[in-house]
Amino acid sequence: MKRLLLGVMFSSAVLMAGNISSGMNYLNSGDEKKAFTEFQKLAKSGDMDAATMLGEMYLDGIGVEQDNKKAYYWIQKAANTGDKKAEYLLGFMYENGIEVKEDIAQAVIWYEKAADKGDVMAMYNLAFIYKNGANGVKKDSQKAVMLM
Repeated sequence: MKRLLLGVMFSSAVLMAGNISSGMNYLNSGDEKKAFTEFQKLAKSGDMDAATMLGEMYLDGIGVEQDNKKAYYWIQKAANTGDKKAEYLLGFMYENGIEVKEDIAQAVIWYEKAADKGDVMAMYNLAFIYKNGANGVKKDSQKAVMLM
């Protein structure tokens, strides 16, 4: 999972506001602890891009000991402000039962929010869920194809 999340983090960095650029520079240079400290400072001051990054770092134990409870806190906080990357991650947490009870229907809600904003990972996960149907989410091949 670490490689998946690192790939999401690095590819998303280009799209994020300048406030987190110093944290991204630390992360890209391999100084995960300094990146964590920078994102934490920014997230606590209300920067939701930083909150998402902080949540990802907690989720995957990058620069800090893994802590799913703290990951959920920061990711949910950012998702509730409409941050598409956080919406995707919250869907991922619901789909996989990370710090929350596995709830595919709730995952679909968050994935759809992120997908509506163009998040490709959310679209992929939604397509997979609709293609197969899962735990109360009806199989819908047409939706699956439209998302691919």
